[in-house]
Amino acid sequence: MDIFSVAGSLARHLNSWQLDDSSLALLALLAGMIGGYRITGWHTQLKARRAKIAARRPQTLGRKAD
Repeated sequence: MDIFSVAGSLARHLNSWQLDDSSLALLALLAGMIGGYRITGWHTQLKARRAKIAARRPQTLGRKAD
């Protein structure tokens, strides 16, 4: 099976699909879920990066020693 035949059949299938209110709502729900997972993943990566940087930095107390 060729990639162009798969893409052509997928395009024909998508053209036959009717977009009504419920299907748009479903697409919006799925997009929101995917976006939420992406944001959570980015937040987790940033937290891990901050923790790694903080572990490399020497711990200081609130005041400087004279």
